[in-house]
Amino acid sequence: MDFYMARWVWQKRYRAAFYGFKRTYISEKNCNQMPRRRLSSDGFKLFNMAYNPMPPPHVIKRMLSCLFHSEYDDKLMEMTDQCLQASKQLFAYSGDPIRKGFINQFIDNSIMNVIYAILSKDGDLANLHQMRRNYLYFMDVLDAAHRNGDHNTAIMLRCALEHHALKQLKFKLRKKDIQIFKDLEEEYGTWRNCYKNHLKMAMNTDDIDIIPSMMVLQMHIARHKAYSTIGQCRLKYEPFYIQGKIGRYAIEHVQEQYSEILPLYEEPLIKKSTDLIMIAQQVK
Repeated sequence: MDFYMARWVWQKRYRAAFYGFKRTYISEKNCNQMPRRRLSSDGFKLFNMAYNPMPPPHVIKRMLSCLFHSEYDDKLMEMTDQCLQASKQLFAYSGDPIRKGFINQFIDNSIMNVIYAILSKDGDLANLHQMRRNYLYFMDVLDAAHRNGDHNTAIMLRCALEHHALKQLKFKLRKKDIQIFKDLEEEYGTWRNCYKNHLKMAMNTDDIDIIPSMMVLQMHIARHKAYSTIGQCRLKYEPFYIQGKIGRYAIEHVQEQYSEILPLYEEPLIKKSTDLIMIAQQVK
């Protein structure tokens, strides 16, 4: 009996501790009111100053860029800009009476230089991990160039990344890389149909900011000449129409004609595909 009496006294005296919470009295007067804030008036003003007024969108964008921007993004942007300049330079060379004869050679050089850059690191043969990292880097350049309308770079990089020297290494691709290849095949076509979808887009666009693929345009000019010799030419676009399109871009980017040739078009260290395939087979 003494135990129960002591428990009842302890329960009445230390009600909050017994029930595990503190009960508060709510009268009819304050039952619909918000709980009293515990922040001082000065602190409340400082809190409002931090969020009011709302900063303009360009400030928010700059803040987010600083938070999530990295050195890799800077290198990616720099390479994308250089590739865009190289694409403009290639069209400018079509208006040069001397360099226009080397355009196809410049295209081949660019593909071979990209493949060699993926296989090497600081002039030496890279290991498999370094090669995959280089491969994914150029995949990001391809994606950025495609989004910027530089289809010349996008198709050139696609040809390089699908070269047998790299395909035999069987790099594990990211999900977005698989989707990029799928989207490009639907948009451009493949080498089996000479990228006819891209040719149709290039010949029907008036947007001078979109850079078409010089490789595709030159391919269809040569294709027309080859078919015309056997009397079975049924191609939609005559060579002079395609050359006219090339000439328009040459005039638009004529200032690039006087720039020094970019490293992308320089003579590659490895000039044969078979040599690149044999080099790739030595990777460990």
